[in-house]
Amino acid sequence: MDEDLALFYEDSSDQLQYMENALLDIIQSGITKESIGELFRAMHTIKGIAGMFGFDEIVHFTHKAESLLDNIRQDKIAFTDEIQELFLQVKDHTSKIIEQSVNEDGLDEQSISEQESLISIMDLVMSKSGVAQSVDEKEERVSLDFNELVSLENHDMWHVSIRFADDFFTSGMDILSIFNYFNKLGYITFNTPIVSNIPSLEDLDSLKTYIGFELEFQSSASKEDIEEIFEFVENDVVLFIFKSTDEKAYDELFNTYEGLEEILLGFGIYAKEDLEEDKVTQKIEKPIQATLKVPKMVKKEIAKSLRVDSAKIDFLINKMSEVVIANAKIETLVSQSDDSELIESVDELKLLLEDVRDNIMGIRMVPVEESFIKLRRIVNDTAKKLSKEVEFIIEGGETELDKTVIEKISDPLVHMLRNSVDHGIEMPDVRKKRGKSGDGRIVLRAFTDAGMIVIEIEDDGAGINKEIVLKKAIEKGLISAEDNLSDKEINNLIFEPGFSTASEISDISGRGVGMDVVKSNIESLRGSIEVNSTELKGSCITIRLPLTLAIIDGFLVQAGDTKYIIPLEMIRECIELTPGMRETMKENSYITIRGQVLPILDIKEHFREKCYPNLRENIVIVQFANEIAGLKVDELYGEIQAVIKPLGDIFSKLKGLSGGTILGSGEIALIFDIVNLIENKIERG
Repeated sequence: MDEDLALFYEDSSDQLQYMENALLDIIQSGITKESIGELFRAMHTIKGIAGMFGFDEIVHFTHKAESLLDNIRQDKIAFTDEIQELFLQVKDHTSKIIEQSVNEDGLDEQSISEQESLISIMDLVMSKSGVAQSVDEKEERVSLDFNELVSLENHDMWHVSIRFADDFFTSGMDILSIFNYFNKLGYITFNTPIVSNIPSLEDLDSLKTYIGFELEFQSSASKEDIEEIFEFVENDVVLFIFKSTDEKAYDELFNTYEGLEEILLGFGIYAKEDLEEDKVTQKIEKPIQATLKVPKMVKKEIAKSLRVDSAKIDFLINKMSEVVIANAKIETLVSQSDDSELIESVDELKLLLEDVRDNIMGIRMVPVEESFIKLRRIVNDTAKKLSKEVEFIIEGGETELDKTVIEKISDPLVHMLRNSVDHGIEMPDVRKKRGKSGDGRIVLRAFTDAGMIVIEIEDDGAGINKEIVLKKAIEKGLISAEDNLSDKEINNLIFEPGFSTASEISDISGRGVGMDVVKSNIESLRGSIEVNSTELKGSCITIRLPLTLAIIDGFLVQAGDTKYIIPLEMIRECIELTPGMRETMKENSYITIRGQVLPILDIKEHFREKCYPNLRENIVIVQFANEIAGLKVDELYGEIQAVIKPLGDIFSKLKGLSGGTILGSGEIALIFDIVNLIENKIERG
């Protein structure tokens, strides 16, 4: 796919997402003028861009949808539930034919059949409402018969002056559509193009818009109605709209555009008794060549952005990772030097590199809202299929996460949301019997906590039936009947491999199907997942993920012969282990700090490190969510930037590690998975 087609595909995908969002807003909050405007704008923009590439099938289809939406905008057709469902199908079909067109495959037979069917439905809707027009009427009306002229006798005559921004065409708009809208409101009795701004052939830019128009328009429409023609391009045009009898408005127009008065006089559109005779003669001889001073376009301030291939960003991040490693080596060498200027320069370089690193990493950070919004359709379609009413709420959409992570959690989120609708939310009649609203509620929220992003999927459904979960787990051999499990452990049985099968979907009223795969995918991202549930009240699935997969700020420690890195944002404090603390830990592996009892995990013992006589040991207190624990280590070295490298399959069974890194000395340091370490310690007591 060449660059232009790729840009068309991306822009069209964005427009279709806006369209889907507007449709789902209508479902949830009811129809508004703005939501219909979003639908119309999406179809209109795609039609315009597709026309530039010669995708006639797309143009034909979107034009039909645009016509139906235009009638809905004018209140000629009611926007019913059936039409809402029709436009969801229109959106899906448009997406399909765009993909087939840009891949140069052309429309397949199924798509052609679907398109014909959808067009027939749209035609039927318009014909039943008495608004369908012939092709000739919809595309162009170029003449008026005597009866039509008589009917215009009491209509107002308007003068409309139009100048377009340079990038009008590249924004996907087309001038023909604007004139078609004029013809729907009334009749253009005069129209002349203003072409004096067209440069010489050598300076001509085919993507720029140089032409303008002066036209007389007869209609019963108000000024506001005429302005609505330009609703979607208001930032790309300079307009003057006034009644043809308004002398002051003409004066303002002529003061804006030098030479325009002579042009209109030449065509007999405007007459003024005190104009000099030679001026009239001049404008008759050269009506179009007058020089116009076009006012500078004033457009709304928008964010400046640049589309960049993600592969280029990945390359940049990889190179930044190498720079971090190289800088660590330099710092190691400099630490052995007594040259104060060299040390100062390296410290300054470190600060600059950290700033560059943070900005580069920030390129890949995107708001989760873009991904979350796409899930609205999943919830809507699943609920509709099951005849359930579900309110879907997104919270914390502005929270940012690495784009790679977002892409990898998309499928797990889809799976969990479908489960929430299918097995969590009850049928409306069941909910009402339980004293609940007939409409179920699912909340998808995101927020940051201790250097991680937390994603929660919460519903007010049936919750997990723990008795059934235990029974199924015993049948599967996952636990024995003698095991005494906590509520949390029972809930998390749904993540066990083999616990859920397709035949058991209807037997477990909370979750289950494929959740082992979901957990595996989350853990592959160095994340964690757990579920909390109250029967008949609802469930909440909590996912914790690192903000980025590439470079972290860490704290370097040593236990035994191995160096480890602790993510800096999870560290609360470091304390030296006192003799009194040692005595306490010998008995129960807990210590009390400022009145708070903390579990302590001995890193050397956990990873079976060699133990050497050491007069000094330290406790690093770490926290995630509401869980706090201490890690017992030997040495504390300080803060460090670490490039995270995967450990490989050989370490997949080793819990508590999320990766490794290369230190400036060339040594390998292992990076702690703090969430796993704390959970492991709490479970083992």
